[in-house]
Amino acid sequence: MSQVTYEIIRKLFEIYPIILQIVLFLVLWNVFFRWEKGIWIVAGILAVMNICMGLWLEKPGVIRYTMSAVIVLGYCFCKYQKHLEKAVFILLLFYNFHALSYLIADSIYQCTVESIFRGLDVLSEEYIFRVYLGMAIGMGILLLSYTLVLLIMTGVVIKIVKKPFMLRWQETIFLSVLNIVGSMIVGISVDLSVVQIEGGVFLLYDDKQEMLWKLPIIVVLIYVGEISAIYIYQNYRKLQKERQKHFVEEQQVKAMKQRLEEAENFYGSIRRVRHEMKNHMTNIKGLVASEKYDEVESYIEKLDETIQTMDYKFNTGNAVTDVIINDKYQKAENAGISFQVKFNLGETDTISAFDIGIILNNLLDNAIEACEKLEQEQRYINLTLKKKNHFLLIEVENSFDGKVIWEDGGIVPMTTKQSDLPDILMEHGIGLKNVKNVADHYLGDMDIKIKNDVFKVTVMLQQKEIK
Repeated sequence: MSQVTYEIIRKLFEIYPIILQIVLFLVLWNVFFRWEKGIWIVAGILAVMNICMGLWLEKPGVIRYTMSAVIVLGYCFCKYQKHLEKAVFILLLFYNFHALSYLIADSIYQCTVESIFRGLDVLSEEYIFRVYLGMAIGMGILLLSYTLVLLIMTGVVIKIVKKPFMLRWQETIFLSVLNIVGSMIVGISVDLSVVQIEGGVFLLYDDKQEMLWKLPIIVVLIYVGEISAIYIYQNYRKLQKERQKHFVEEQQVKAMKQRLEEAENFYGSIRRVRHEMKNHMTNIKGLVASEKYDEVESYIEKLDETIQTMDYKFNTGNAVTDVIINDKYQKAENAGISFQVKFNLGETDTISAFDIGIILNNLLDNAIEACEKLEQEQRYINLTLKKKNHFLLIEVENSFDGKVIWEDGGIVPMTTKQSDLPDILMEHGIGLKNVKNVADHYLGDMDIKIKNDVFKVTVMLQQKEIK
């Protein structure tokens, strides 16, 4: 093999790992993030930048990787409202996988090259040809080993990470410790592999042959530790979500029981007033007959106050939804939120009032909280009920700040707020999942539409006989 041919092969071999790394980085990104078109643009920029800096400018890998990290973090800074935790973790995880894969591949390469060049005759006419050929074969084995190890490492992550999850900074640090350790160990090993010393060169693998198998063992242990940390954290996250869900459902049941009691008390008060109305009329007639008009006026005012306390602004025809909607209206009014309602349910034996209560509680609570983040003149909520054939459509539209964080594979958008439970983040996503569960129970669906600063949720329920 001539030097020209070898140089061409070497250039191709330099391009290949760049493309491989970008592809596998995108795969890892898809594991932890929702797939987005914007990441393809980032991938293109990374490819062009790395190829130009690596081949033409011949910049060292550390500069290329630093520039790549800056580009990715810049994209995340703009895309995810400064939430960089998960992006930092993915970068450190990928760099660790790259470094560990290289160290294993390098051990295989060292063993292979030694056997390839052993026995070469310096005086042979084909010596130069065989040297270049051996170097090309060695590079091929290095890249093949690197590819296989990196694919296996990435594949295991794909296997154990079932769906994307949120990360806070403390969790990012916890999961990234071994990534940093792995990258540092590989860097130190590479620096020590060839060392200039007085009177010659120290070659690590020549003087310490056992390092050819000790270093790969260290690599495997670091990798297993990192994968175990991800697996344990994912299970912890799952248990945490179950605890959150249980807590939310418990609070919703308590709230619904309270609403039902309020509805019962309200209609009980109406029945009592109706029952006492004859007595009130008799008293008024008596005062009129006695020409005590001032007392009549005072009596009527007190009676009117009593009736006003039992009057609802919105009447839906259903005791439970009356209480819930008017309660949310009071909260919205106190917060300066415009609250419009077109909701006439009536009494129904096809959909449980308790289930409708869960839907209204979750959607209206989320809408009120979203509006509270805006200026008062921008706050509004529209609640609508539509009936079509055997279906009910409940729509809640509200203004919000336009910032959306998608989690759990993009099923529901989510915001976070502190709960009464220690170390737990309550998520709107949990409430919306409960709404979706109710919709699924009635063979319906939940649809979320976001346009600029308008958030709209539509819940479709199929009316069926309650058993």
